[in-house]
Amino acid sequence: MVNEPNNPLSKHFRQPAIYLDLPSKGQHWSPGSIDLPESGQIPVYSMTVKDEITIKTPDALMNGEGTVNVIQSCFPSIKNAWKIPVCDLDAILVAMRIASYGDELTLTSQCKHCNETNEHAIDLRVLMDTMTEPVFDSIETAELVIEFKPQLFETINNSNMANFKTQSLLQTIMASDLTEEEKTKRFNELLPEVTNLNVSVIADSIKSITVEDTAVTNQKHILDFLNNCDRKTYEQIKTHVESLAQQNKIKPFDVECAGCEKQYETSMSFEFSNFFG
Repeated sequence: MVNEPNNPLSKHFRQPAIYLDLPSKGQHWSPGSIDLPESGQIPVYSMTVKDEITIKTPDALMNGEGTVNVIQSCFPSIKNAWKIPVCDLDAILVAMRIASYGDELTLTSQCKHCNETNEHAIDLRVLMDTMTEPVFDSIETAELVIEFKPQLFETINNSNMANFKTQSLLQTIMASDLTEEEKTKRFNELLPEVTNLNVSVIADSIKSITVEDTAVTNQKHILDFLNNCDRKTYEQIKTHVESLAQQNKIKPFDVECAGCEKQYETSMSFEFSNFFG
């Protein structure tokens, strides 16, 4: 078998543009899902033409496969992007944006005071400095100690897809020529799916539940518990999960309107159509 000659153009292939410190410091990643250097910094490459086409094609992103492929292209250290803890996801997307298009991002927003449309340039490196290591503290309820963990991109993606499918089906039912009685019947048939989806999201955020010195980590057991515990306990857990989710969100920031010169609060969205546009 003849060996292929080395490509003389290989020295001109893309090189790492920046290096990223993950907010989680590599915690919460599944074994084998990331090759974390001793420095803790992972190299970030710019997107290729193929990556850009994928990121700008909605159908390629619908099931999450396109997003996973692009992330793994830009982050060779990430071996399985499905297993990205959600607390690291925004930092990874921002780093990919910086590596591909530079530090500055222009946002468009509408003034809350005069409805003027404004454009603002933000420094993404400054934004990344605000992404700190999350704190997944535990709570105690009754005789239980409940510890939490970040959800994975895979869980979030599956949940979003299931929710989209359910909402689309509901809209189809409501817009159909069915009688109100039949619509109500179909809606009631879908309701358990919506409820189960919401409970599953909470279950996937729980690392363990300790009872009488026994730590329960089996997800089926945890899901069974959530489906059968009292309402007060469930609401306490749900509220804590929601508060933890706020840690991962980029905080809104103040901007000044070019028209009325008043300040107002705006936020940044990670919709691929505008963030990588």
